[in-house]
Amino acid sequence: MKYVSTRYKVTFGFEEALFCCFTEDGGLLMPETTPKVSLETLKKWKNLTYDEIVKQVVGLFVAEDEVPEDARDKLLDNAFQHFDTKDIVCLKELNDGLNVLELWHGDTLAFKDLAMTCTVQFLNYFLKKRKKHFTAVVVTSGDTGSSAIYGARNLKTIDVIVLYPHNRISKLQELMMTTAGADNIHLYAVDGSSDDIDIAAMKVWTDAGFIKEHNVGTMNSMNWCRIMIQIAHHIYAYLKVAKQIGDPVNIIIPCGGCGNMTSCVLARDMGLPIQPVGVSNKNDSFHKMMKFNERVLSNVSVSLAPAMDIALAQNVERVIWLLTDRSYDIVRHAMEDFLTNKKSKLPDSAYKKMCDVISTSVASDEIIIKAMKRCWEENQYHICPHTATAVAHFYGITEGCWAVRDEKNVPSICLATASAAKFAEAVEKADLPPCHSPKIQALEGIKERYEYVAKDVDWADLIRNKVVSISLRYQKSK
Repeated sequence: MKYVSTRYKVTFGFEEALFCCFTEDGGLLMPETTPKVSLETLKKWKNLTYDEIVKQVVGLFVAEDEVPEDARDKLLDNAFQHFDTKDIVCLKELNDGLNVLELWHGDTLAFKDLAMTCTVQFLNYFLKKRKKHFTAVVVTSGDTGSSAIYGARNLKTIDVIVLYPHNRISKLQELMMTTAGADNIHLYAVDGSSDDIDIAAMKVWTDAGFIKEHNVGTMNSMNWCRIMIQIAHHIYAYLKVAKQIGDPVNIIIPCGGCGNMTSCVLARDMGLPIQPVGVSNKNDSFHKMMKFNERVLSNVSVSLAPAMDIALAQNVERVIWLLTDRSYDIVRHAMEDFLTNKKSKLPDSAYKKMCDVISTSVASDEIIIKAMKRCWEENQYHICPHTATAVAHFYGITEGCWAVRDEKNVPSICLATASAAKFAEAVEKADLPPCHSPKIQALEGIKERYEYVAKDVDWADLIRNKVVSISLRYQKSK
């Protein structure tokens, strides 16, 4: 399998794709062709465990001559060692046809752990093989940072620079980062939104010379490996919920950076009979793009679902590329227009293709609370505020639903992207009993380590200087 930029057809192998953030033309990497999975194959996969499905998916995208099958399987087994359930992900079948797929049983109680642990394993594999060092620059709106930290801490081959929006995430999200200190982890609390930080980080990520000199990349969902692994939980969800293989299933996704939406659309392109539904919080730029064919870079508002407080969703580019028949020209023009004018439109034919596949809606903070309350009252089951956006759509209480098909007679599954235990503030606001986790209780009393960064600091220079100091330290240690 080879990989190409969403803006120009230049090919990469898996190893190159793994260490690449943006290509030199500013694009993101995607598979050159989509491997197909037939209904007969899905029937054979029906009784596979989640990790077995991951191995099948990875085998379709990673060539044997890059990572042999035995090595792949060992890396993936290592990745899933620390999940708190042997099933890794769990399906909860609740009242009135509500299906919730718990994706949050990893170290940091968020779905990011599923793909992050695998990504770190592959990075470490190649770095040890090449005797090299890698610095990952990670911008987080809440959950990605802690997942990257827990996955890579104390590794000699990887340093991780994490920047998060100060006072814009839950206290427990913050604690999972600030208490996980290790010499290879460098944590910054930045006075701005995650989009503000993203814009600064992009100056580094897109500096090809600097990236090459210091072997810099990311573990955000711009990294292709994250998208690849996430394909598996859409397949697993489908196989668990479909009445018969071949019947359609709605996959309802809380939308932030659109990495999960990308992997869902790609799984559909592979042959999975799924219907992607994306639900935004009050930061609804993706919904507005789908409803009005206008993508606008708007300001980010703080919400009860902080990991979704994103307006600059990088993976939208991948979704457009997939649903415009891999049109480099359409993507390139749309992205250039968006970055120059802070808004863009797609050609009518391309827009129609996207609307034929994806439905969207919006869950305000008030709706999030309603969904959390109702789910508890009807099931005695806690959901986090992000998961609540998807459940609200299932309940039919979201706003501005944009759908070109009837979802009512199709079974649905809501992706539970984090544990409610990480969002005590939202649980309390919904007037629900507290939700506890021993993983969070274990953080009490641990010294916090982070550096505050003010608004008037040049954040891009801060990142560059830290990368250079890491490189110098590594060179001296050789």
